Amino acid sequence: MISKKTLAVTALALLLSQQSFASETEGFYFGSGYYGQYLNYTGELKAKIGDTAATATNNVSVNDRSAQNTEGQSLSKYKGDYNPPFAANVALGYTGELNGNSYRAELEGMYSSVKVDNIGLTSGQMTISYTKDKTRPEESYGAIVNHDQIENISVMANVYHHWKSDRFSFSPYVGVGVGATRMTMFEKSSIRPAGQLKAGLDYRINEDVNMHIGYRGFGAIGSDIKLTAKRLGQVVDDPNNDKKKKLNPSSGSKVTEEINIGNQLFHTHGIEAGLTFHFASKA
Repeated sequence: MISKKTLAVTALALLLSQQSFASETEGFYFGSGYYGQYLNYTGELKAKIGDTAATATNNVSVNDRSAQNTEGQSLSKYKGDYNPPFAANVALGYTGELNGNSYRAELEGMYSSVKVDNIGLTSGQMTISYTKDKTRPEESYGAIVNHDQIENISVMANVYHHWKSDRFSFSPYVGVGVGATRMTMFEKSSIRPAGQLKAGLDYRINEDVNMHIGYRGFGAIGSDIKLTAKRLGQVVDDPNNDKKKKLNPSSGSKVTEEINIGNQLFHTHGIEAGLTFHFASKA
């Protein structure tokens, strides 16, 4: 059985080998990898009732669906616990040389899913409720939503710069990417601008295969999510009512209206590792 000491010495010898990056593969490549998200953050949630920003008098709150008529947590203070079960990417790009250093340009597709633990709530299904008119606090409205995960399907254009060395078979790199992500939050999807930063080490396994490991920070700019809120309490449907008309809450009919929930930023931080397979090479 190989000892841990032997494995460590072997790994160090590989990293410090005399293989030169001067003959690094150039041309097109295909890559794939796994992204372990360790820190996730979403900005403060804010509400707009119709086109007007909600105020303290509206008492916008989050609560369990089964307890929708209780006070709940203030929306501005609500914070979920975001756990990263899965994220992966594929990329198609080109490796070249510029001023004695290596660069890469690629188009990357990425999927990530972040599990949400709604702290203080019993499940992912909850009610976002508010009071529309401060003079009539008994008239409350609520939107029932699920918030058990946040998904991102992203397309990013990335560029990387590598510092080559004639002494080592690995090179440090930094990268930056811009693109767009289709974010699903509260079961609603929206297209948002996105960006990312990367830094790490790239190791050349052989002429056609490289592996890398490093830091990745990904962020998406927030936007409003439109939800349909209904008047809470005992209401009766009026089959003769024209749905295109706005109803007076005092009529006893079911009333619906839009409430927008938005956040300014969502970002994740973690470690990614992957492989790149080169289609062609030149010395």
